[in-house]
Amino acid sequence: MEQRENFELDFKGNKIRVRKRTVSGRVIFGIQFFDGREDLVITRAKHADALNFWTSLPEGRQKEAEEVGPVIAAHLKEEDI
Repeated sequence: MEQRENFELDFKGNKIRVRKRTVSGRVIFGIQFFDGREDLVITRAKHADALNFWTSLPEGRQKEAEEVGPVIAAHLKEEDI
């Protein structure tokens, strides 16, 4: 079953729309930029040494994933308070 959550955040002086989805137990985030960039899909992954990192799906936009991922994580932590 897919769970959905949508929210908007400030990112580098612009708004982004984030669509959180849980599909087959995996959380993914679809990001819509309002500055002309193509949409981006990111998720958390784990290195062999057990370190978590943000990655794009498909791979290729790693830098953007590493920039926007922590902003989303901070928002989600604030919601839990």
